[in-house]
Amino acid sequence: MTSKLYRGCVRLSTKEKEHHYFEMFRRDYSLPDGAIEYGDKPDVVLRGQKTIGIEMTNFFLEDGSLVESEQVQRTLRDSVVSNAQSIYRADHARRFELWFGFDKGQPIRDQNQLAHRLANLATRIEAQSTGEVWRNAYRDIPQLSFVYLNAREYADSRWRVSQGYAVPRTPVNRLAEIIRSKETKLRGYRRCDAFWLLLVVDFIDRAQDQLLPAQKMDTINSTVFERILVYKTYAGETFEVFVR
Repeated sequence: MTSKLYRGCVRLSTKEKEHHYFEMFRRDYSLPDGAIEYGDKPDVVLRGQKTIGIEMTNFFLEDGSLVESEQVQRTLRDSVVSNAQSIYRADHARRFELWFGFDKGQPIRDQNQLAHRLANLATRIEAQSTGEVWRNAYRDIPQLSFVYLNAREYADSRWRVSQGYAVPRTPVNRLAEIIRSKETKLRGYRRCDAFWLLLVVDFIDRAQDQLLPAQKMDTINSTVFERILVYKTYAGETFEVFVR
């Protein structure tokens, strides 16, 4: 689980985050009576009338191993913008601010090339007044969807990413993909009477945020999980996937 949770200034470990999420979930969802045990393989065990193993994972909208995924692209955006400012400042004295929005349909693949193109764009627009930069000025940079210039100079000015997002409905294909992956890994887990899968949607993470279904979606076949639950933090919403 990779959501960025902190206690004070210390980043929580994976197990601490799982504990944090599950405590939120059990506050909002009525679990069967029983004692809770935190561990590994599965992440949580509920010992009541029967022993239920609960496996947890964050519900990322895309596979984080793909370069076009939000998990990868948000890191690349920050890196490209920071490098572009460094390239620009190596040859220019001005200290204005720029905000960049990126087109998700045009993922960043060549960081170095894009950083130089953003630096060149800054050179072309450095004499403009404060305001949104016309699209024609960067039509040759398809990765960009928005540019805003603050022409006022600051000694500590910093170029930034200003990314817009649309919140999608839960993607059924991705849900099925995660379930199949977890089913495969469950073979080496501790013995339990039943297994549940808890998918956590951390609303603050744009790589996860989604609108849970308003009604039951199509049945998903699973020979492993008795229940599959999608839990959205903050809103306290839980959607139960109908399992056959």
